[in-house]
Amino acid sequence: MMLTITMTLFCLFILFHTLYIFIPLYTSREKMRDYPTIEKGISILIPAYNETIVIENCLMGILNVNYTNLEILFINDGSTDDTLETFHKHLKLAKTSRLKEGVLKYEEVREIYQSQIYPYIWVIDKENGGKADALNAGIDFAKNEIVITLDADSILEPNSLNEMNLTFTDDSVVAAGGLVNIVQGFKRNEQKFAPSFKLPGLIRYQVVQYLSAFYLHKTTQSRIGSITVIAGAFGAFQRSILIQAKGYRKTVGEDMDITLRIQELIGTVLKGKRIVFVPEAVCYTECPASFKNLYRQRIRWQKAFVDCVITYRKSFFRKMNFKVSTYLLVDSFLLGTVSAYPTLMVPVIVIATMNHLKLSLILLLMSIVLAIMQDIATLLVSRRFGHLYCFRDYISVLLFLPIEVILYRVTGLFFVTVGTILYFFDKDGWSRSERIGQPIMLDMGVKAGVKDTLGG
Repeated sequence: MMLTITMTLFCLFILFHTLYIFIPLYTSREKMRDYPTIEKGISILIPAYNETIVIENCLMGILNVNYTNLEILFINDGSTDDTLETFHKHLKLAKTSRLKEGVLKYEEVREIYQSQIYPYIWVIDKENGGKADALNAGIDFAKNEIVITLDADSILEPNSLNEMNLTFTDDSVVAAGGLVNIVQGFKRNEQKFAPSFKLPGLIRYQVVQYLSAFYLHKTTQSRIGSITVIAGAFGAFQRSILIQAKGYRKTVGEDMDITLRIQELIGTVLKGKRIVFVPEAVCYTECPASFKNLYRQRIRWQKAFVDCVITYRKSFFRKMNFKVSTYLLVDSFLLGTVSAYPTLMVPVIVIATMNHLKLSLILLLMSIVLAIMQDIATLLVSRRFGHLYCFRDYISVLLFLPIEVILYRVTGLFFVTVGTILYFFDKDGWSRSERIGQPIMLDMGVKAGVKDTLGG
């Protein structure tokens, strides 16, 4: 019986991970970009809670985008550090008023400020209520139909908003996720970020993981129509859809939660609408630089995932369509969470009993080969979108892949198993990963005037 279950799970594992290799390889091609001449109005919402160390990079990024029809709303969510003072220092804020729609609930707003240097930048200073609460306040005050949600440690690539504008010319698109790169995996190269693999092993692991997650997994899910999470670091939504979904729910994983709520709407009252992934819309964000902070982040992610599975358990195959439900329950839950426990236990049992030793070794070898094939497919697909390493870095990547597959992926299984258990003891508790605040944007040759404002 156990052997049958094991072989069934393994076959499903092979099926899904083969799709993650071949669908991006055969469908992903960078296309000539013909941006619309008309810029749709965009509101960028950036929740900020104690973000002094990173907010200058974020500011520099948004001031450097090639887009004019936008407003930027920072939501200071009751910060206790110098975040608000940093806004005052760089933006020369003045108190003002601003109309809101009043359709969502959130903690009390203390003051509204507007930049005297950049009149399209506003700061909403409110009582602390968490990221979801801050986003709801931003949605309520936003004036444009396209809403971009951005983390305070995220840096937009200059053409990222043009890509989102182009994406939303398709009326069937109600939400879109951008590509999130790890900023530590880049170095300054004249006017651009250039990928670099001269990194500590822990950062290398996350760089490879992010590249695979976005270029392979997100691409596959977007092609099939089964995206289950738009990363909180960089997402785009029709504002009316966010309101129809009743805004963000207070949870440790508000990004996955809002995506599933929109998938519920698509499965019921918004038939024919889509959530897509846009690999050309790029942002850069920090990743944890220590194991302690990585642990905190991944435990929170796993708690968020388990919370969403439980919260939406009655919606699968009823309110959500077949593809979304299948991918989340089979690939993410069954293969990604449930099977983590036997995966960790099987080697111990096999070694202790010496039963099915040959079969176990064959399955292990097949898993390793498949994982390395995925990593190589990631490098091939990412090259098509301009993610190019120098020759020496490619050699470093190839030498690192076996370590990533054998060592770091086991670490990932550890996070999944522990995070799942901890959810049932403290589902809302989580510790925040410490920011680094690498001043990479201040070292860049950004637009004249912008650097003078922030870097001077």
